[in-house]
Amino acid sequence: MATSTKSNNAATATTSELCSRLTQLEQGVCVVNVITMAACGEKSLPKVKVELDGKLQDSDSIKGSKIRWFPKEPLNFTSKTKQSISRVLNSYGVRWGDMTIVPLARLEELQNEIASIEVDWAIALKDMLDNYDTLVSDWQMSNLDVADIMRRYTMDKLEFGGRFKMKMLPPVAFSPLIQEGDNESAEELADDILSNLYDEVAKMASDIYDKSFFVADANGRKVARTKANRRIKDSFKRLIQKLEGLSFLDSNIEKVVSQTNVVLDSMPLTGWIEGANLSNLARWTLVMSNPDMLRNHASDSFTLEVEPEVIEDDFGILGETESSNLDEDLSVFETEIQQVNSPEVVTEVATSFGIDDLNQEPDQLGFGLGF
Repeated sequence: MATSTKSNNAATATTSELCSRLTQLEQGVCVVNVITMAACGEKSLPKVKVELDGKLQDSDSIKGSKIRWFPKEPLNFTSKTKQSISRVLNSYGVRWGDMTIVPLARLEELQNEIASIEVDWAIALKDMLDNYDTLVSDWQMSNLDVADIMRRYTMDKLEFGGRFKMKMLPPVAFSPLIQEGDNESAEELADDILSNLYDEVAKMASDIYDKSFFVADANGRKVARTKANRRIKDSFKRLIQKLEGLSFLDSNIEKVVSQTNVVLDSMPLTGWIEGANLSNLARWTLVMSNPDMLRNHASDSFTLEVEPEVIEDDFGILGETESSNLDEDLSVFETEIQQVNSPEVVTEVATSFGIDDLNQEPDQLGFGLGF
């Protein structure tokens, strides 16, 4: 009887949680989309012969070639704009199919960023169109062998400019059509969005890890940093805000945010981030960069145990003993070193990360993390 009661209570709690998640999805988020269109500056030639193996081939199975009548470089602003839009949408919301689901609480902030990108787009477009005739003429002069064909397919300036559009569509409400009592569909919807969120956060953390904890050496190879600027903590700002905005999808998200802040707050307020501090920050970033590991560690029992900072001076590693007196008897330091290195004093730093599962060689990354 008691078991049955517990099962009923668990089912009721699960149903209540699902209803809450769906309600917050409907009332707390919206769907946004930003469209961009642009001319490519190319024209497909209607009928051409292609030379293959030294012979001109004329077959319906061989598609014709394209001719670029407008230079490619002045169009680069369009791809840069698309990348900027994608990055902003990713930092504010979570993808679900072709849509981006964004918390209403952050909508105005998102619209301001998109508006700023739109201003840059308009400036770049105007600059290109102001120099349109010169760009076309110079491009033809640098390709005199096909200049006549280029002129044949060159667009009018107004027609060309009309192909470029950037617009943020009006946000719409997110109202999934799920019948009342259909808990299976409701759970699938919430978990699908949650899974995308963890995947996207993991990708953001992976980018932070690659860009912030490594540097290229003289040969262009990536090597682990031995110290990092404190601005490295700013890289986590968008990641944390993204998680906070959709934390209602999973109560454990708040634990992830809290633990991330604990790690960031443990970093020094002045000077470089190095040694054990850099190791601990790198370890947590690695946890976040793996969606499965992130899910496993976002649990009630998870706590982060950090490496103790080791202080060094001219005589080597002294644990918690630091000396600035170079005239002291060296025998004192020898005694202290023996004490620090004794089995009673040296303890293995415990972690609950499951780092061994990463199959890394010891000290391979140079952080002394035991990866």
